[in-house]
Amino acid sequence: MPEVSDLGPKSIRSGVNAERLAARVLRLGWRDALIPLYAVLAAFCRPLTASAAVVVLLPGAALLVLAAWRCETPGRLACSRRSVLPWVVLVLLFGGWELTAALWGNDSAHPTFSLLLDPVLDTYPGRLLGWLAWLGVGRWLMTR
Repeated sequence: MPEVSDLGPKSIRSGVNAERLAARVLRLGWRDALIPLYAVLAAFCRPLTASAAVVVLLPGAALLVLAAWRCETPGRLACSRRSVLPWVVLVLLFGGWELTAALWGNDSAHPTFSLLLDPVLDTYPGRLLGWLAWLGVGRWLMTR
């Protein structure tokens, strides 16, 4: 386990328990090994097919059932406006781009995000990287 000084002065100043933070960052369990395995298998499915829908819906439904079954009610976490504002701005900008592109025709002159990614996600390596990025960012957000 790293020393408290390895985490930097900012984590100590912010009042975060540095040892707990280090343990959480370094802890990779068997569930984390499932992320690349799932990505490898899911990347075999072509986008917008029944198999792709099943690959997304079955694990998603299982995770929702598991989360409801565990039924842990964490204490309310307060988020400052300073930490929420960048996310709100990103969501609004991305949503505005998608809506504008969809209303203007979703063509090469006004592409949506999915139209821009189509050439990349058309190949297996591209889909694999897409799945790994999507699941990795999701894991990172859930463990922050």
